[in-house]
Amino acid sequence: MDKKNYIVLKTDKDLKILMSPVRQKLIRVMTNEGKPVTAKFVADKLEISPSSAQHHIKKLEQVGIIEFDHNEIINGITARYLRVTEKTVSIGQDINDDLTAERDILARNVLSTVYNSYKKLIDENRHLLSEEYKKGNKFADQLTGIVHLSTEEANELFDIIDVFLKKHSKASENSHPYEYALIAYRADLKDGKSEI
Repeated sequence: MDKKNYIVLKTDKDLKILMSPVRQKLIRVMTNEGKPVTAKFVADKLEISPSSAQHHIKKLEQVGIIEFDHNEIINGITARYLRVTEKTVSIGQDINDDLTAERDILARNVLSTVYNSYKKLIDENRHLLSEEYKKGNKFADQLTGIVHLSTEEANELFDIIDVFLKKHSKASENSHPYEYALIAYRADLKDGKSEI
């Protein structure tokens, strides 16, 4: 793991910054857009005041999740454009400390939010999705199963996924945002019967 390309939320303060539902929505709005945006854009999308948006952005900047991108002069006013970091943000699930419960709550909330958005899309667009699927277009899908991998193969798979996701994290002319939640774990360790 290249540590300079990772942000690990290690402290209670860091985790609480990300645990805010408004900040989680703010990150989703910005990543959905796929390009730098202003605090006003975020405020409008979230239907909150610009000062509230600015407050939440500053908190996310403190932990490195939101970064300054550039300034633009718009109608004589300097607009500050921000982006979500290209670094991988880890909530520290691998850290053995007294914040395990907080990390678990955050992970469950993130996964639940993605699933609920997926379910809403399916419920509201089932006919369209079915027609597109028949044409070979996958606008929504979920996969479950087991693959058998050596430790080296598992590391390779995680690296392939990481590189692919980073490559496609910014919007391009013909792209659309696809929200995802990936969970993969070594299944034989969950019952405590297997050795590493």
